[in-house]
Amino acid sequence: MSIAATIPEHLRTLTIVREFDAPRALVWKMWTDPAHVGVWWAPEGFTTPVVRIDVRPGGAIHMVMRGPDGTDYPFDGRYVSVDEPERLVTRTWVNHPDGSIWFEVEQTISFDEVDGLTIQRLDAVVIQADETAVGPLSGMEAGWTGSLNKLEAHLLAVNRD
Repeated sequence: MSIAATIPEHLRTLTIVREFDAPRALVWKMWTDPAHVGVWWAPEGFTTPVVRIDVRPGGAIHMVMRGPDGTDYPFDGRYVSVDEPERLVTRTWVNHPDGSIWFEVEQTISFDEVDGLTIQRLDAVVIQADETAVGPLSGMEAGWTGSLNKLEAHLLAVNRD
């Protein structure tokens, strides 16, 4: 079944632009160093106890987000392109227990530095999904917003040190 038939149009794309009071090189590091990714990745109230990323074109992504109730939410993916320090493109997906893809999303993250600040733009596009993915996809904006709030707090903490 096509994505158009299963996922409402307003859930298929997302754009979030954030300004961080940090140099672009530091924001880039937050996205590409597993020790930092594990601090901020996942919505508020969640943790990310498993972060395995191979930041190069074709490199694998495997992470596990843990919810407040202890439920684990694993996902996998790969890096489509890596243009340090300007742009990352990833594809991530969540599988059904039988191994078939539940939903897949391509994320393009761009980083521009202006007067010592970093303007980060995140564009997410749902590539494929079945009808049961409407719930998680309807939370994509809140999830990313929460993660980026945690990223901002982590950047402030790192910049103070």
